[in-house]
Parts: sequence; structure tokens; C-alpha cells
Amino acid sequence: MQAFLYFDLAENTSFHKPVVEQVRQSMPSVSVLDLDAKSDELLQHYALRLLRESEQAVICIKAGADTADFGSLMPLLEELFEEGRQRLVLLQGQHPRLQRIFAARPHLAFKMVKEEQVVEEVRMFLEV
Repeated sequence: MQAFLYFDLAENTSFHKPVVEQVRQSMPSVSVLDLDAKSDELLQHYALRLLRESEQAVICIKAGADTADFGSLMPLLEELFEEGRQRLVLLQGQHPRLQRIFAARPHLAFKMVKEEQVVEEVRMFLEV
């Protein structure tokens, strides 16, 4: 199974997420789940399960420098840090703390991207 998880941690989040819709439409075989900083525990549980069960996963995190709290994301980050899994983390926006966290883990594929680059990065990593 291949998965795409989208975490919107930006302060000004909206219900409509064009990147998520583009991935769903252009790659129907990929399981897609989107969350934000206010997602409840059940949705976070589904995200963790999807990460554990997928052979390949792309995790896109939208965050700005003003994003202070990503505590709800920590269990998912811990899952990402496990070695030996095919994972790509895309960071959309500038967040120095997250950049340092991902840069310190050379076994984890990590890229800084703009919104218009996300779908192509997902396509290339998942080879869809």
C-alpha cells in the first residue's frame, strides 16, 4: 500500500486543501489522509495506522515559522523516525525546528517544497 498524509499545522488553515485533492484525483491508488493541529485522537490513530501499514509513504507538513504547537504530531513523527521504512517528508513552508529535526536524521528522505511542487514529488517518490 502507498500512502499520502498531509498535516496542515499553519495558523490559517482552511477546509479546502488543493494539494490533497490533486493527489486524490491524479493518483487514485494512493491512500490519502489529511489532518491539522486540531485533529482528534481517532483521526491521529488512523494516520499512525496508515503509516505503519504502508510500504511507501509521503508525508507533507504545511507549517509556518509562526507554528508553535505540533505536539499532536509527535506520535506520528516518532513513527517516521524508525529506520528501514520508505518514507519521504515534504516540508511546505519555513519552520526552523522541524527543519532541524528532519535534517538530523540522514536515514529519512526530506525535502523543502513549495505547494506547486508537492504532487510531482509524490509522483516521483511513489513512482505512480
